Amino acid sequence: MKTHASFHPLTLASAFEQFLEVSSFARRTRESYAEDLAPLLAEAGQQPVRTLTTGVLQAFLAHQESLAPATYNRRLAALRSFTCWLREQGWVAEALLDEIERKPEGNRVARALDAQNVEAVLRKIEDPRDRALFWLIYDGGLRSQEALSIDIEDISWPDRSIRLHGKGDRPREMFFSRAVGTLLDKYLATRGNPTSGPLFVTHRKARLPRRADLDADGYARLSYRQADTLWKRYTPDWDLHQLRHTAISLRAAHDYTEVDLKRFSGHTSLRSLERYIADNREVAKRKAREWERRERFQ
Repeated sequence: MKTHASFHPLTLASAFEQFLEVSSFARRTRESYAEDLAPLLAEAGQQPVRTLTTGVLQAFLAHQESLAPATYNRRLAALRSFTCWLREQGWVAEALLDEIERKPEGNRVARALDAQNVEAVLRKIEDPRDRALFWLIYDGGLRSQEALSIDIEDISWPDRSIRLHGKGDRPREMFFSRAVGTLLDKYLATRGNPTSGPLFVTHRKARLPRRADLDADGYARLSYRQADTLWKRYTPDWDLHQLRHTAISLRAAHDYTEVDLKRFSGHTSLRSLERYIADNREVAKRKAREWERRERFQ
């Protein structure tokens, strides 16, 4: 018979693992939740669930104040979902986040960069993994998480195509250039040319292999936070997502139709592309010149 002294209270980290396992989230949602709440679990993950109080959560959110509103709101949503589940299990008695509000995000704008400046930066990257990753995002107009979720088995080398796990776990396909194919070849050669597992992995083996998405040699899949940190080393003033914005805006200015852009970007509606098209000076200029030539020769 176990004594009271042998009882070990459920830790916050263990409860979070259960939360992800029993919830019917898409794979990318689980990955996003784990990424967003990693700072909280690093700080308090080994504490009993009962120690999770409004004060603890407010302190955590106070450290997120410097983040962009969209990122702050995403972390708040993950935290709210987790704490609601804890309450449903009877592990916390109070609604911990009832008085915490989302930050206003305002109108999102397409923050495209100058393509020549972007490509100049990309050419200077020497690390084979980083160069392949960031060129792939730019070449395919990928969401960062789409690129990081790629497994080597998803790549069709003869077609130079990749099966992607798109937003909402919607599958789609991208086609990469020969130049990017060469960069991927060089990167995989540094890893001994593996044929399966995560495409982009860390340079060091995982310290917690039970929780990580590993390749055959014990290296973990690169996370968004790690990729974003790497990108900031090369371009401190640029956001990683701007690679995607720039790639889409560049194609909007050069002969891609709305339908082409929809297929290239993975957007599910044409309305989502308005921010790339409506204020795109090059598109407006090209259309005006086309109309001018039409009028001239009638």
